[in-house]
Amino acid sequence: MLHNRYRTGQPSGENTVVAQTIDLLRNSGHEIDLYARNSDDIAAMSRKDRALLPFHSVWSFSAERDLTHLLQAQRPDVVHIHNTFPLFSASVLRAAYRLDLPVVATLHNFRLLCANAVLQRDGRPCESCVGKLPLAAVRHGCYRESRVQTLPLATSIGVHNTLHTWQRYVTTLVVPSEFVRDRYVAAGYDPDQLVVKPHAVPHTGAVRSGAGEAVVFLGRLVEDKGFADLLQAWDSSLGKLVVVGDGPLRAEAEQRARRDLSVQVLGQLPWAAGMDVLRSARAAVVPARSYESFGLVVVEAFAHGVPVVASRLGALAELVDDGETGALAEPGDPEGLRKAMGLVADPETSIAFGERARQVYLDRFTPERDLAATERIYTDAIARHADSGRTRRGRWAGRARTV
Repeated sequence: MLHNRYRTGQPSGENTVVAQTIDLLRNSGHEIDLYARNSDDIAAMSRKDRALLPFHSVWSFSAERDLTHLLQAQRPDVVHIHNTFPLFSASVLRAAYRLDLPVVATLHNFRLLCANAVLQRDGRPCESCVGKLPLAAVRHGCYRESRVQTLPLATSIGVHNTLHTWQRYVTTLVVPSEFVRDRYVAAGYDPDQLVVKPHAVPHTGAVRSGAGEAVVFLGRLVEDKGFADLLQAWDSSLGKLVVVGDGPLRAEAEQRARRDLSVQVLGQLPWAAGMDVLRSARAAVVPARSYESFGLVVVEAFAHGVPVVASRLGALAELVDDGETGALAEPGDPEGLRKAMGLVADPETSIAFGERARQVYLDRFTPERDLAATERIYTDAIARHADSGRTRRGRWAGRARTV
């Protein structure tokens, strides 16, 4: 298992998913070697190394060499790649390929298509670079609002999509939703190489009792998450709004809470404490203005028997069944969002939606189902790799062993 962890100060559902996957596999008897690097380490690099990092993010010969040595020593059955940016690069794919090992890669976002990885510009969905050379990304400075910093990322996208690096060196590409799969297919990726496997959410078994009390927002307090729209849409007649999270709009939220007692801002909470708040909710609200590749908070709400009000956008529209497990509203439409929250404000409706949401969780998103799906993906990748005609090496029989 290979993963470039995101910065500690940057909340990352991807880091969480990788850690949960490793625990799930190990607890079921699989042997796993984790090869990880941390973006926090960038701060300790020399000025020269930091200057060269953008070039290494296109192709890192040192990362390729290091992984080659590790794979030669371990001889794994499967190599599972997660995030390669910025300290690994796509070079690690070739390391596994040259050693004739099957490779599974999980595409958690749109980094192979978009310089900022989220198909977003100016707080709105953007697909200007999908299936094209990412010239628009450079023109708009889509990565950190800098053309200079965007250029190496755009170069990497253009080079690897032109050379079909990921398609050539990876046996199976895993995506968390049909929405993500459709975007990669639109960019020219082979649909037969893409497998949809939604993320799982661990759960203690405790579920909501009754209709719950408040509408809960749990996430980053930023424009693209639709938080400003939520504040504009909120009306005290809807009950109580509890805000869990931090971000640039926190001061605005706290100012609103001082003059509107129906709004409560709790700030950033530990995960377990956040789940306690979520379990007491009348509904969770996810009013995103930009694409979500999955939506962990939706599934976390479902696990607790809590319905969700979300934007009719990206994977959120795929997760929430409008009128069954929650309600959908058009992104950037405060009035529509207010009406959707009003629907689940009714106690009987919230209970009925919540019961169906809990069943969806049990049917699709439990760790047990995730483990079975992951094992099938590994088994299939091993078989497909063997059928490709390349010389078989390593131990292909028995339970999959990942690195």
